[in-house]
Amino acid sequence: MNVLLAYATTHGSSAEIAQFMSKVLQEKGHTAKVVNVEHINTIENYGAFILGSPIYAGNWMPEFSTFLKAFGSRMAAHPVYLWVSCIRVLEENGQEHVLEFYLQHDLLREVKVREAATFAGKLNLEETDWNERWTLAARYDGGTWPSSFNGDFRNWEEIRQWTERVAEELHNES
Repeated sequence: MNVLLAYATTHGSSAEIAQFMSKVLQEKGHTAKVVNVEHINTIENYGAFILGSPIYAGNWMPEFSTFLKAFGSRMAAHPVYLWVSCIRVLEENGQEHVLEFYLQHDLLREVKVREAATFAGKLNLEETDWNERWTLAARYDGGTWPSSFNGDFRNWEEIRQWTERVAEELHNES
């Protein structure tokens, strides 16, 4: 199946996740194209969509919402999966918190997202400017100070397993 992996990103970590997912999909016999949502003008010729964004200031990226609003009704006729990356998932009950409070559920229903996944992200404070650090600290609603999560916490095996499961579901659609 021809799959579009559309992502938003702030520092490139989400782009790396999308690229990794693309390789897994190709290993499983799918054709996959990875594109930043800011550069998508059409969604024609795709049979499925895997969409991803980091959580930033308690929500996914604004350009991700813009993309969903522009193309959501057309994507809804196809299999659509969503993932977000967020440091908050590392905390106790973090995944549940992210799924409940950080996603725009009205848009997900409109697009008919089959499944939403959460993955731990990557936070490099040395590459983060002071304004962004302030926003992170001021908006962070977890129990552990965000600077404790300085590093790459992406679990590539977890991402692989989720993507392989999606790939299998897509094979069953064909």
